[in-house]
Amino acid sequence: MPIRTATPTGVSTVTDHAVTAQIVKPLQFDHHTLQTTGMQRLAAISHRLAGSEKLWAGVMLAEPGTASSVHHHGPLETVVYVLSGRSRVRWGYRLEHEADLEPGDFLLIPPYLPHQEVNPSPDQATQWVVVRSGPEAVIVNLRKTADGEYVP
Repeated sequence: MPIRTATPTGVSTVTDHAVTAQIVKPLQFDHHTLQTTGMQRLAAISHRLAGSEKLWAGVMLAEPGTASSVHHHGPLETVVYVLSGRSRVRWGYRLEHEADLEPGDFLLIPPYLPHQEVNPSPDQATQWVVVRSGPEAVIVNLRKTADGEYVP
């Protein structure tokens, strides 16, 4: 079935591309996505799983008392929605900033910003919904230099 699309001039054109919604069930989530220590990330929407061209989405699970390694997501913007549990995020080139998050909070992590996710709870897991501005996950793990700055 041809699909009508709007063009910048407001005139519609007909294309032959079949467009369909993609449903990805939890048992189809991909655990082979890029990881940092201390957290488990599962891809739900990606180019590979759903044909996404501009977004990656998934979940991040953190067991009690865990912290990720310090990392950034390259040129991608990342949006986090805290679904359950309490968590903490540290950010900056020396992790000089810190904020606590609770269910219902949103968090924006800009491109290339070093950060670390922490689940400070001794007995409650944390679950986040994560969306990134690219079709596949990018995770660059960082190392701490002698002067305390985190670099690739």
